[in-house]
Amino acid sequence: MNTKNALAALLLMISTSLMADNYLTITYSGTNQNIFLPTVKRITFQDDNVTVITSYGEHSYPISAVEKISFTDMPDAIKTLPEQEENLAYKNGTLSVKGDGFLRVFSTNGILISIANIEEGANISLDNLPAGVYIVSMNGKTIKVKK
Repeated sequence: MNTKNALAALLLMISTSLMADNYLTITYSGTNQNIFLPTVKRITFQDDNVTVITSYGEHSYPISAVEKISFTDMPDAIKTLPEQEENLAYKNGTLSVKGDGFLRVFSTNGILISIANIEEGANISLDNLPAGVYIVSMNGKTIKVKK
């Protein structure tokens, strides 16, 4: 690892510990990847990749495609998701699902919370989840749920 990469890695690690309630945002090929900072264990620059190791997995990005690495208070992508879709709706603690497919519930930092195989629709209580914001996805449709 050269001196420039070592310095960048050190600065990222120091910033990570100082900004524990924010997100590490990696912009690559026109896409933003937001990673919740408290889950970040290590960031490395080697083999032409930036690798972020978190408590729930490893994310690698080709250095040639990385446009920017920054820190944000809240990722913007979550704000732009609809709260209702034709086949997905949330009201009064219940998620109404129409159709068949795999339903996935994610935390805002990208951790898969729950997965279910839905057949012929369902009404699913989310009472077992703590208050917060969740991302629900099924058959290419994604909504934001505020509980």
